[in-house]
Amino acid sequence: MSKKYIFGPVPSRRLGYSLGIDLVERKFCSYDCIYCEVGKTTNKIIERIDFHNDKEIILQVKDFLTTYTGKIDCITFTGSGEPTLNIKMGEILNEIRRLTDLPLTLLTNGSLFFREDVRIESMGFDIVVPSLDSVCEESFFKVNKPHKDLQLSLIIEGLIKFSKEYKGKLFLEILLVKGINDSDSDLISLRKIIERMNVDKVQINTVIRPPSYKEAKPIEEEDKERIKNLLGDFVQIDLAFSAKKDNRSNIGKEEVKELLKRRPCTFEQISNSLGIDGENLKKILEDLEKELDDGLKIDKFDGEFYYKVLENE
Repeated sequence: MSKKYIFGPVPSRRLGYSLGIDLVERKFCSYDCIYCEVGKTTNKIIERIDFHNDKEIILQVKDFLTTYTGKIDCITFTGSGEPTLNIKMGEILNEIRRLTDLPLTLLTNGSLFFREDVRIESMGFDIVVPSLDSVCEESFFKVNKPHKDLQLSLIIEGLIKFSKEYKGKLFLEILLVKGINDSDSDLISLRKIIERMNVDKVQINTVIRPPSYKEAKPIEEEDKERIKNLLGDFVQIDLAFSAKKDNRSNIGKEEVKELLKRRPCTFEQISNSLGIDGENLKKILEDLEKELDDGLKIDKFDGEFYYKVLENE
C-alpha cells in the first residue's frame, strides 16, 4: 500500500519514536517561516479546506498499525504545511482514536487557535505542540511571514484561551533565529505572554536543518545561559536530539524517499530515524540518486551534508 500520507516512525526531540501523518498537501500553510525545513510556502491560506485525503489517511494508518512490529511511541498529526488547515482534522482524529491506544499528538504553528472549531477539534489530542516564535510584530513578520489577514494579537489570545481550556499535555515550542527574534526585548516580551498561559513545558529550538531562507541562522551555544535567564527556569532549551538506533530489516527505498520528501536529513539522521545500517543506506541512496536524477539534492548546512528529495511543485 502507498504511504503517501504517513512517514516514519522517526525519532522526535519531543515525542520519542513518532509515526507522522501528513494532513495537508505540500505546501499549504498560514505562514512562510524563514527557517522551515519543508520549503517555501506555495499556497499561503488561512481558510480551512477539504484535501479529500481523510479515507486514504485512515486506511494507511490502519495498514501500518496492522503490519508494523518496531518501536513506536506516538502518532503525530503534522504535515508539509499547517495541519489545522485540513477541515477534516477532527474526523480523522476520531477515526484513528478507534484504531489505537497510542498517544495522539498535534504539531501546529498555532496560528488558527483564534478559531473556535480549531480549538474544539484540538481538544481531542493527548499532546498539543504549538509554536510561538515571537510576540513582537516586527520579528513575528520577519520570522514567520504570516498570511496578510492574520493578526498577531488574535493568534496570541487564541493560544492563551486554548491553553486554559485544554486538559492534555501542552508543549509550547519557540524557534529562535539569530539576530531576528532572539534579542533581550523579544524574549522578555515572550516571557510575559508565556506567564499568561497554562503550559506543561516550553522548548527552545533553533535552526538545525537547511532552512527555506538563507538568512535563517542558528543561535549559538553561548546564547543558552542568556536565554534561560530571560525566559526563566521553566524553559527547556532543546537544541539537539539523539536516539538509539532501532534496527529494522523491512525498511527500503520508499521509506527513505518519504522521509526525505518531508525533511532534510544527514546520513546519520536517516540511519537512526529508520533503523538502517550504513551499508544498506549507502546502497539505497545510490539507487535513489540513479532513480531521481536531479531529484535527490545534497545541501551543506552548519558543517553537515543533508539529503533531500525534491518534489515537483
